[in-house]
Amino acid sequence: MHHTPSMLYRERLLPGLTMILLGIGLFLMVGVAYSAAFGTVAGIALGIMVSAIYLLVAIASAPYIGVERRESGYFLLAGRAAIDVSLIGNVHELSDLEREQLERGTRSDTAFRISKGQLPVIELAIIDPSDPHGTWCLSSRKPHELMQAISKAQGPD
Repeated sequence: MHHTPSMLYRERLLPGLTMILLGIGLFLMVGVAYSAAFGTVAGIALGIMVSAIYLLVAIASAPYIGVERRESGYFLLAGRAAIDVSLIGNVHELSDLEREQLERGTRSDTAFRISKGQLPVIELAIIDPSDPHGTWCLSSRKPHELMQAISKAQGPD
């Protein structure tokens, strides 16, 4: 995606193959069901419309992950949530075992999570005592770029 001086990193976690296949399956189900009742053309048209609406909603509701500059500093954006990067402590990519623990809920039951399928996950320690989530776990197609953007936004050590 296009990065500007105020946007260090941005990515949209679009629906995966499973969601797209579900949309195609929805088309087939609606198409077959309504073809029998209203004819082939009407069934196909309704199937395409229902699938298109489903896919548009899935894409429109896909969360953004980003690091951007605002008036008061740099912020990490994750879906609707935002946090000042100065409140982020240790950042690292989770290993396969740690990801499995996260998915089972045995790693951190209070973590703020945006995880998508098999994408790599980074874990961020939040050092804000008023934040109810001590950690954020975010999926990213480019975890190293996201970690670099956070580090750059935090400034020199």
